[in-house]
Amino acid sequence: MPRGASAHFFLANTDYEGFYPLVLGVFQNYGYLVADSERGEDRSLLKGIPRAGSGEGVEVEIHRKPKGVNVHVLVAPLADFPREAGRFLSREGVFATLQYDSGSQATLAALLPALRREDRRPPPDPRFDRRPHSIPAWLFFNLKGGAVTGLLGTALGTIGAMYLLIWAPPGPYRSNDALMAVLLVLAPWFSGIWTRSAKRGFTAGFLTVVLPAALYAVHALGYVTILQPAASMPLIDALLTSFGNLAYIAPLALGLLAAIPGAIAGIVGGRIFPLRPRAPSPADA
Repeated sequence: MPRGASAHFFLANTDYEGFYPLVLGVFQNYGYLVADSERGEDRSLLKGIPRAGSGEGVEVEIHRKPKGVNVHVLVAPLADFPREAGRFLSREGVFATLQYDSGSQATLAALLPALRREDRRPPPDPRFDRRPHSIPAWLFFNLKGGAVTGLLGTALGTIGAMYLLIWAPPGPYRSNDALMAVLLVLAPWFSGIWTRSAKRGFTAGFLTVVLPAALYAVHALGYVTILQPAASMPLIDALLTSFGNLAYIAPLALGLLAAIPGAIAGIVGGRIFPLRPRAPSPADA
């Protein structure tokens, strides 16, 4: 049973062609010689042995992916590595049967920080950065992270749902349950698609409906008379009646139902406008 330690991780926004020489640099900095290597268009494999001739050996396998690279790292005692050229320990199915080895684990822990540094773009030169750093970045419409667009989308969607439930004037459309249901789905969908992720979309869809529904419910149940709705909505009134003594949880039920299309919209928005990692600042260099 082979001894050793392994790690598997994905590096987003990392170039396959550029990561290979970086692994060579890590080997050199940590005192390893390249004993064997294979390099193809979509996969590369490197074997490193310590210069001292004893200790732990390393194998790093790199796979090209559409949005980055998959990296598999194997560390094991040098005696366990095959000596023949073209043979790699990682190809012999040892990952699932590795036994714990303290020396290999310590070596792996030392190598991983150098291999797992994501977003390897060089930091911007501060001489060409004219933005005042005392002012928040979002004021300059820096929307790469999705937080600002998600906040704006949630606010607009909530205002739209508030208008639909409370401020909209009376009319025959308010008694059309099918139309109201569609509109109550479109509001969280609008909020969720701007969040560009499933988790944020779920939260945005929930807030978009639960806040206006809660205000409508407290008016309909007679708890508060401020901001009285312009007209009643049979769909919400029927839901409040069906819950009986637990009518106060009806807005929560509506919010959870609305969170589902919000999460789906967040996934769709993330596909259309993918979230990009934060660019490194000079302080991170």
